[in-house]
Amino acid sequence: MNEFDIVVGLEVHVQLETASKIFCSCSTRFENPPNSNICPVCCGYPGVLPVFNRKALELALRVSLALGCQLNKKIYFERKNYFYPDLPKNYQISQYKMPLGENGRIDLLSGSTVRIARVHLEEDAGKLVHREQHSLVDFNRTGIPLLEIVSHPDINSPGQAYEYLNALKLILQYIGASECDMEKGSLRCDANISLKRKEETKLGTKVELKNMNSFKGVRDALEYEAGRQEASILKNEQIFQETRLWDADNSRTEVMRSKEEAHDYRYFPEPDLLDFTVEESLIELQRHSIPELPLAKRRRFLQTYRLSDNEIDTIISDAWLSDFFEQSCRIFAKPDRISNWLLGPFLEQVNLLPDTFDGVKISPQNFAKIVQYFSEDKLNNLAAKKTLALSVATNRDIDEIITQENLIQVSGQEELSSFVAEAIQEGAKAVKEYLEGKEQAIMFLVGMVMKKTKGKANPKVVRQLLEESLKK
Repeated sequence: MNEFDIVVGLEVHVQLETASKIFCSCSTRFENPPNSNICPVCCGYPGVLPVFNRKALELALRVSLALGCQLNKKIYFERKNYFYPDLPKNYQISQYKMPLGENGRIDLLSGSTVRIARVHLEEDAGKLVHREQHSLVDFNRTGIPLLEIVSHPDINSPGQAYEYLNALKLILQYIGASECDMEKGSLRCDANISLKRKEETKLGTKVELKNMNSFKGVRDALEYEAGRQEASILKNEQIFQETRLWDADNSRTEVMRSKEEAHDYRYFPEPDLLDFTVEESLIELQRHSIPELPLAKRRRFLQTYRLSDNEIDTIISDAWLSDFFEQSCRIFAKPDRISNWLLGPFLEQVNLLPDTFDGVKISPQNFAKIVQYFSEDKLNNLAAKKTLALSVATNRDIDEIITQENLIQVSGQEELSSFVAEAIQEGAKAVKEYLEGKEQAIMFLVGMVMKKTKGKANPKVVRQLLEESLKK
C-alpha cells in the first residue's frame, strides 16, 4: 500500500472477573443453562432497583491504573437507549459523558505506543442464537459487567492491531481483571478503519468492523478491508461510513448498516443510581495491587535469565506460567534447563489436561527436582518424562514415584556391559553398518539396550560402551 496510510482505532469490550453481575446478584457463570442466570433486576422488571457491584468498580479502577489513565473519581451512569431482541430493558446502563479513565497508553514490544482514549463501565446485553428459520434469546449475559477500552486511531497496520490486542489481553490477565476468553465472549473487539493518502492530514471515511471472534480474525478483517477501500479509492468510488460484518468463512466484509441507519442512543442520567465519588484509599489499594506488568517482566527476565526472546515470550505469555518458571528457578538455579523442560515436556503434559493450567497440581519444587535429577543423570529422559506425567496432575512425591516405578537410571558399566554384549550379538546388521562407516546405526543398538533395561539405562553410557566394544 504505497499511496495510503491505514488508520485504525479499536474498541475492546472486556468482561470483568466478578462472581455476580454489575447491578444484581445473578451469577456470571458461562457454563450455566440458557436463561438460568436472570432475575427481575437484570431483566428490567417494573419497580426493581439496581445495586452497583463494588468488585466491578475495583477491577475497573485497576485496569484504568494499569493502562496509565487519568481517573474521573466521580461515578456517573447514564441510560443508553435502543431496542434489540436481546436487550430486555431496551436500554443499557453505561458511562458516556464521564468515563472512569481517560488518556492512557499501551507501549508495544515493537517500540510503538497506542494511546487509550477512554475506559468506561457498562452492562452487557444478552445473546441471540441463530437457527435456520428462527433465533433464540439467552439473557444470561444481560447485566454482565463490561469494561469498554477505546483506543485512539494510532494503529497503522493489521499487524500492529494484532500486537496491541495481545498486549492488552496480557495486561488484563496479569492484573486479574478478566480471563479474556474470546470463545466465551469475555473479550470482544470492534475496529474502525479508514485510509488516507500519505501526503494528506485529513482522515478518510471510517468503516466499523464487527463480528470478529479472534485476534487473527481482527487482523484478517483489517487486511481485507484495507485492500477493499484502497481498490475503491483508486477507482474513484466513494467510501461510505457504515458498519460491516466480517465473514470468516468467505474471508470478506459485508455491509450490516449504513450511517443513515445509525442509532440515536438518547443518553440521559440513570435515575436509579446515585452519583458518588471514589475514595482515594480505594484507588491506592488498587494501585498497589497491580503486579509487575508483562513488558517490564519481559525486560527483567531477558536480563536475569539470559534466555532467547522466543523462550521469554512464551514464558511470560501466561502469568501463572511465568510465576511457575521463576519459582522453579529459585529451587534449581539452571534457567536454561528449567526452560527446556517447562516449554517442552511440561507443556505437552499440560495440554493433555482437560483444564490445562487449572488442572496442574505439581509444585514448582517437585518440577525443579525432576529437572535436577535429569541434569544429574539420576533419571534419563524417558524416566524423567514418565515421572513428570505421573506427578503433573497429582503432585505426588517425586522420590516416591521413582522408587515405586523403579525409574532410577542405570549408569554403572558393570550393570550395562552384559546388555551391551547382547545387543551387539543380536544386532549383527546394525553392527556391520556401523563398522562400514554408518555412524547413526549405533543408535539402533542403543535402542536395543534401552528396551532390555526397560528404559532405565543411561543412553550416554550405553553409547560409550558400544563404541568401545565395537572398536576392539
